[in-house]
Parts: sequence; structure tokens; C-alpha cells
Amino acid sequence: MTRVFWSHRDGEDCLRIEGVGESVTVEVRPYSAPAIEGLPSMAGRLVRDDGSADFVPRFAFAEGTPYSVVVGGVDVAVLTRPRPDVQATTEVIGIFPTSTEVPRNLLRLYIWFSAQMSEGYVADHVRIVDVGGHEMVGVLLPSEHELWDGGRRRLTVLLDPARIKRGLVSHHEVGYPLAPGTSFRLVVDDTFCDARGIPLRGGAERHYEVGALERRRVEPDRWALTVPSSHTKEALSVAFERPLDHGLLTRCLRVTDRGGQLVDGAPEVAPEERSWRFTPREPWVARPHALVIDPLLEDLAGNSLSRVFDRDLTDAEDEPVEPVPRTIEFCPR
Repeated sequence: MTRVFWSHRDGEDCLRIEGVGESVTVEVRPYSAPAIEGLPSMAGRLVRDDGSADFVPRFAFAEGTPYSVVVGGVDVAVLTRPRPDVQATTEVIGIFPTSTEVPRNLLRLYIWFSAQMSEGYVADHVRIVDVGGHEMVGVLLPSEHELWDGGRRRLTVLLDPARIKRGLVSHHEVGYPLAPGTSFRLVVDDTFCDARGIPLRGGAERHYEVGALERRRVEPDRWALTVPSSHTKEALSVAFERPLDHGLLTRCLRVTDRGGQLVDGAPEVAPEERSWRFTPREPWVARPHALVIDPLLEDLAGNSLSRVFDRDLTDAEDEPVEPVPRTIEFCPR
């Protein structure tokens, strides 16, 4: 995989291109809109070093200007030269799941940033590495469409579903992306730029141990509720029997009153995604309430209330059921 980022060589600013052979051509030119073609390559020297190359321009890179890097005749990256008077302020504020052990058939991870990020560079700056720091090729889903939320602050990182789902060709030919009993790290490079073209304040990573396969539907009947006292603002606490998907937990649980109206309050996902708390804005009333669970809620392996993601196509027990909301009733004491 080719990676491109800003660097220094012999005291000069340069663009470092990793993953290029000795005979592969490398050019750098000012980036232009599609309607403007024919801009010449920049003058400069290319210093090659063991599968990498540093492009040092004859004339300094212009601050705030985007540059296109062409490797072997193919545009591989567009990077904007940061302005030195603009400090790096964006950082990674969370990597999920936060549980230290994940199932072998883990489906997705999330990365939260403190500000809007640039788009189109995830493959260059987010990777899965093994215990020795080597990139685990083929683990992540190859896709030209990055999975950002609307504000481009939360990135969803998908492991290749075709290697996870039994019955698919990739699963039979290559197998699961992760191996039980091993460990890996999700790494975010500090050269990943935010929407202003400024690199992150620092890189980030999270370490995981790979456990057994998880092939069960999400089972609310096995959850444990700690019911709050009436006339207080104590939190309703819900403990799960396994870690659940952080992104879906933030929107798939809600509390309603006896009339089915939403109770206003503040939900909170606890560390390791093994429990959830809801603190009401007004004191609880000693009347029946309900925890309503959206059938879209999933665990770390993509299993929901209605279906097993990595299901055995020959097992009738794994057949999907109707995706309907579930409720757990409770009454403040």
C-alpha cells in the first residue's frame, strides 16, 4: 500500500511516499480542479530509500496549497501544505469498542475526532497492525467510499464482511480476518489531516485481544436492570451480558412512560460497552415505564435482536426472525 505524508529531509520540507519500487515513476504537481488540466510536474529531486521516496522541491511548497502525488501515472493522494501559523488542534477523542477483548468475527470499529476531518485519506492513515507492528493486509473492507457521519467526525472502520459471513467465497478461501488468541492494534497516524489540512495533534491507537466467535442474537432477556427510586433523579442502569456496538447504543435505546411518551433525559454508554445508564431530566414518577430496544441494536459481531450476522445457512435456529422492537417494563420504586 502506498502512503504519502509531509516530512523533512536534510532540513528541507518534503513529501514522503512509502511503498514504491525503484523503477516506479513519482511526480508531484499542484492540484487542480478537473476542469483545469495540463499543469506541469514540480521541479525537484527524488531521493529513494528502500521502498520509499522523498520528493524535495526545487522551490518550497506554498502554504495552504494542495499538491497531487502521481505514482506510476496514477494519482494516489492530494495533500495540502499546512500553514505554520495554524496550530494543530484536532485529535482522536475515542476509539471503540473500548473492551480489551473482541470476538474473532468482530465486524466494525469507530474512531471519533474532535473536529471535522479531511475525506479521501482513510486508507493512508488508518490501519490494523499485528503484535509486531506489521500491517495486516486484507483485514479491512476495501472501499472507495469512506464511512463518515454527517459531521465527518466519526469514522466507521469495517472489517471485511465477506471474510466473516459463512457461505461466502472469501470466507472459504481466506477465512476470518482475525485469529483467536492473537492481538492487534487499530492505529491512526498523526499525519492524518483535518478539514483544514492540518495534521492531528498526535496519533492514536487501541490494543485488542481476539477471543472466541460470537454467534448469538442480542438477548435482552438476559440483561439486568437496576431500577431507580421514585421522586429522585437516580439513573436507570442496564447491564448487558456481552459488549454491544457503541455507535448503535447511542441511538437504539430509549425510555418511555406509561403513555408511550419519551422520557427526557441523558443517556450514557459505560466503558467497555457492557452497560448503559439513563438519567432523567425530571424526577421519576412511581408509575410503569419501559425500556424500548430498537431491533437494529447489534453486538460487536453484528448480531442483532432478529438475526445472527455470521450465521450457519444450514441451521434453522439461525434463521432471521421478524425485526420488531422489544420492551422491558419497570416501575421506579
